[in-house]
Amino acid sequence: MAGWIIQPALDRTGEVAVIALFTAVIVGSDMALSGPEFSNIKLLDTLVFVSAYVFGFKVGASVGILSETIWSFLSPVGMAGVITPFLVGGEMLFALAGWGASKVWGANPRVISAHSLFIGSVLAICAFVWDLETNAATALIAYWPSLGLPQLLGTMFNPATLLFALAHEGSDFAFGCLVAPSFILLVPKAFRSRL
Repeated sequence: MAGWIIQPALDRTGEVAVIALFTAVIVGSDMALSGPEFSNIKLLDTLVFVSAYVFGFKVGASVGILSETIWSFLSPVGMAGVITPFLVGGEMLFALAGWGASKVWGANPRVISAHSLFIGSVLAICAFVWDLETNAATALIAYWPSLGLPQLLGTMFNPATLLFALAHEGSDFAFGCLVAPSFILLVPKAFRSRL
């Protein structure tokens, strides 16, 4: 099963190390930010984006799959359960966006520039789509087999859901503008001699 989720043979052991390091930082930072004062504010999406930007889609997707799967079962809030595949699938948006953005700007995005606003905007849009997808999946799971439009809209647009979505999208925009461009410049320098 692991060979199907993660490519059967990664090119180098360095890629495995990168995936393990990013996954560990993501899960550790998720734990650190899991209190109610940081509700739905995490580095997960930003680091999946950065890993795909710097190391390619395969590495970014692997980081997203592993991180979201681990977090779905270790979260102090409780296990995600049957919605886990939807959460993991949503993370692929960030890996795909990171890989795509790397094709547009290459290895040197400017930290304080339109590039950083673009990266923040891309992360916010991905978070918006992720929120819509996971909220729709939540409604599907909760109301199956009698899901109707009122239940779907009620689940997707209730005030608590909107607060979580705004925190998610706003933090992804901020991390995308401030953190992602710096990491995109610094991570390759840190790994250059090791990979």
